Amino acid sequence: MNNTLARAAAVAAAALGLTLTVATPALASADKCKGDAFASCVAVNGSKLHVNSIKSRVALYAKTCRYGHSQVLINGKHYADSNGGKDKDYCSKSIFGAEVTTGTWNVNRNYAKGTKICSKFWWNNGSTKPGSVNGYTSFGTACATVG
Repeated sequence: MNNTLARAAAVAAAALGLTLTVATPALASADKCKGDAFASCVAVNGSKLHVNSIKSRVALYAKTCRYGHSQVLINGKHYADSNGGKDKDYCSKSIFGAEVTTGTWNVNRNYAKGTKICSKFWWNNGSTKPGSVNGYTSFGTACATVG
């Protein structure tokens, strides 16, 4: 009798687990950074394949500022720039560092599964080192994948 009861409980638990797994939708929401500090970050808010909004951020060390702008790319194509593409100071006021929002876009549309939504912070530091572009240094590209 104990084996029958245990088997019935296991079947019920497995069925419940399967029901919960099937009922959980694939989410469009994600929050990613490319590195810990002096890094580009992106947050995508939505559900299933629908994206409500995109938020770009820059991760900064304690009480530091960086002058620049974020660029949002969807599947590698330009979508938007923070502050209309104009550079400005983004600052961490915390002694622990912070992720500072550089821009938010209300998207309110569906995307195909696998769509990559990325953000790249461009620091305007006048650099001419390899990898810099017209005086800008990238803090990397952070991406979230829809679906």
